Amino acid sequence: MSNAAATEGAVDAARLYSFTFGDHQTQAAWKDVRSLTWPDLVTLMTSHPVGPKSGSCIVPARFHGAARKKTEAQQIDVALLDSDVGHTLEELRQAVAGKGWRAIITSTHSHLTPRTSSKRGAWDKFLATHGDPETAPAAFLLSKGYLPHITQGAKVVGTTTEEVTFEHQPCPKFRVIIPLARAWLAAAYDSQAQANAAWKERIEALAAALSLNHDQSCTDTSRLFYLPRRPPDGPPPEYLVLDGEHCDIFALPAPPQPPRPGQARRRRLRPDANTKLLKAMGVQVSAEGDGVTFQDPDTGEIVELQAWASRGGGQFQLRSALQARRPGVFLGKVVDGVKHHLTCVNADEHSSTDADTATIVIDASESDSKGFIYFCHHNHCVTRDRLYMLRRMLEQRWLLPEDLENPAYYLSGKAPRPLIRYLAGDLPRIVDQAEQVLVKAAAGIYQRGSYIVRPGVIKVDVDQRGISSLRITEVQEMSLVEELTRHADWEKFDGRSESWVRIDAPNRVAKAYIQRTGRRRLPVLTGLVDAPTLRSDGSILDQVGYDAATGLLYDARGMRFPAIPRQPSKAQAEQALATLAELLSTFPFVDEASRSVAYSVILTACIRRSLPTAPLHAFTAPVAGSGKSTLVDLASIIATGRDASVISQGKSEEELEKRLGALLLAGDLIIAIDNCAHPIDSEFLCSMLTQAKVRPRILGRSEAPELPANGLITATGNNLVLVGDLTRRAIICTLNPKVERPELREFDRNPMTTARENRHTYLAAALTVLRAYHVAGRPDQPPALGSFETWSGWVRGALLWLGLADPVSTMEELREEDPQLEAQITVLSHWASVIGSARTSTRAIIERATQPASTGAVFGMGIRVEYLYPDFREALLAVAGDNGSVNGRRLGKWIKKHEDRIVQGMRIVRCGFLEGTMTWRLEQKE
Repeated sequence: MSNAAATEGAVDAARLYSFTFGDHQTQAAWKDVRSLTWPDLVTLMTSHPVGPKSGSCIVPARFHGAARKKTEAQQIDVALLDSDVGHTLEELRQAVAGKGWRAIITSTHSHLTPRTSSKRGAWDKFLATHGDPETAPAAFLLSKGYLPHITQGAKVVGTTTEEVTFEHQPCPKFRVIIPLARAWLAAAYDSQAQANAAWKERIEALAAALSLNHDQSCTDTSRLFYLPRRPPDGPPPEYLVLDGEHCDIFALPAPPQPPRPGQARRRRLRPDANTKLLKAMGVQVSAEGDGVTFQDPDTGEIVELQAWASRGGGQFQLRSALQARRPGVFLGKVVDGVKHHLTCVNADEHSSTDADTATIVIDASESDSKGFIYFCHHNHCVTRDRLYMLRRMLEQRWLLPEDLENPAYYLSGKAPRPLIRYLAGDLPRIVDQAEQVLVKAAAGIYQRGSYIVRPGVIKVDVDQRGISSLRITEVQEMSLVEELTRHADWEKFDGRSESWVRIDAPNRVAKAYIQRTGRRRLPVLTGLVDAPTLRSDGSILDQVGYDAATGLLYDARGMRFPAIPRQPSKAQAEQALATLAELLSTFPFVDEASRSVAYSVILTACIRRSLPTAPLHAFTAPVAGSGKSTLVDLASIIATGRDASVISQGKSEEELEKRLGALLLAGDLIIAIDNCAHPIDSEFLCSMLTQAKVRPRILGRSEAPELPANGLITATGNNLVLVGDLTRRAIICTLNPKVERPELREFDRNPMTTARENRHTYLAAALTVLRAYHVAGRPDQPPALGSFETWSGWVRGALLWLGLADPVSTMEELREEDPQLEAQITVLSHWASVIGSARTSTRAIIERATQPASTGAVFGMGIRVEYLYPDFREALLAVAGDNGSVNGRRLGKWIKKHEDRIVQGMRIVRCGFLEGTMTWRLEQKE
């Protein structure tokens, strides 16, 4: 222990607490005032000598004079609470320890007594209104605050003219002693009456903070407490001492206030069928289901049973629902044709273990009262209303929340709309209920990344074709308010009319839910499809609606597609491929590999949502009008029914990223980067092609949400060039019409028109090819293609299986046209011829490349320098040039970027530092 801690402990142990000692028979002088340390108090309150209850006692107050009167109370340093209704020592320990307070908890003289006495007059008055002598003792003790497990089997065992004695379960009784951080001082208030009222209110606040049913006399500033003793034949004492902080009783929240006179009466709910029945039997019950709530532990769904009962409980057929869900609970006995006997759902709390023959259920349709009836005659159940029992059924899975919404169990054949009551201070629970409404109503609201979204149909043109696009749109605040109001009834309490009134869903609820990123239970939307497709496992997705297995939403939008063969043969696949071949017959492919890329873009588009990644499909030609964009649109028409979403390359990589991100958010299946005039070089595009999810910067926003990258990317351009890593992430189709004006060519038919008119045929053909390859076991798999293994093993494999050229072979063409690779080859070739394999530095490389051949020739006023290795210098300028000279820093970065990459048998190898400078060596493989 540190010196500071030891000092603090010593000071704490030396703190004094004032008590006034006396005897219970003392009527006048209370002069024995003592100041006790905490260890002294612990010793005093945990010693339990054998003796009678009465005798010496203490008052935790210091008085002005010698009279023990609350009008004379001056100071209180310690709060004492008596728990006499059944709380166990462990329950009290958890309550106090949960606050972090110091305390002594010690049993009292009547600890675990099985008997309790009460005034005869109070009992007679209660019995007159209760009516049933058998159940009255338990109900009376419950009304006095005793916990339910204590009152089980309670009965009257003795009466006199003054009191009545009850026998019940052994009742734990404890005293809780808590030291205060700040003493109660009567002088701090304007009057003694005000000071006493403040102490009473603070003791109530302390009890509320501990959720403790306590002896109300503890609120008296002059209350005496007997010192601990135990009867000779009683149980052993129980106590414990908790270390912690002193309780700042004056900082505790105010205790709950009782309703104003008449307020409870005005807001009381109308008695239900069970309430009426119990009252007829003489049982006193409170308003039904006050605050009865059930939360499904598996789904988190919240069911407000009171709100449910007020709207549909009167028509719910409980017996029918139970017989459908849990027929085994019925005992086979039916009285009067309507009273069905069953096992009580609350049987685990019954005091008797005898067979249950005292519980009945009556359906709403068979009841003379409003709604179903559930009644159990056991003592512990007679005061329980039907909603309590309904909650127990939900807790024990006798019923599920969905049963309360099943129209089959309602007299009207229609389940009530959900009701959400808006209460200030209860926002988290209300937002949970709002989400529950959206999920259960299948409202078409989903989550995608950090956004709440919904599918929407966007009009693309206004001509007679009426082309529209199925897009993913973000749900904004007011749109969410509209949906919440559409699918649930909302109410708030109006203080003027003192009744619940209808409202729209509050904006605060919608706003809070929109910001609940990462904690939503909405279904995840990975994409939209408006035609059948294949799942990643090869199964056919052809059922309209949300597919939980893939996160895809299939909306056919009224279009009919032929059935996709479940077990197509290779012959059927060949026939399907011939159907696609006819559509592509007019395109001037330069070779069969380019034709395979055209097939690939169609097949890939039809199942892109089920592929984790897919390569860029590039289309190039030496001249415009060759059909590059038409090929992309054909694939889009077959897969989506409309032309591809087109974006331009943009002036910068950042601009391209934002355009791609916007289309990813919208859920476009095919994204076409059209008419690229410059070499394509984009780090984000590389990630988008090889990663299942990406974080794009969204156009017009300063955020980068995580989105599924499950769109097919295409690029078109005249003499298209891809740069760097893109060359291994793309396949390319080359067209060459070999005419000066290819746009003037004439054909017998327009492939675009043919595709639109026969979309269903071409889609079925594409899926048949892929399905046939899958059911055949995907034989003769090609070598895996890094980053695109699934695509290679399915789309590429199917094409090779049907005897077509390998589309991946076109990667070599892209590689040869890569300007970065060309520049690297040039630099390394000249490095090899000028420097060889010698160890060198960046500075030495520049000096050799810029070494002059002579002093130069004079031209007018300047000197033209001739270099010994001009080609080497030009190669370095291409990769690290800066205003006509080679920049050493740029060259160093370029070398680091390309180290260890083998190009034509050469690679740059790091050799470590030499005199503080990094050195390199060119290694050539034989």
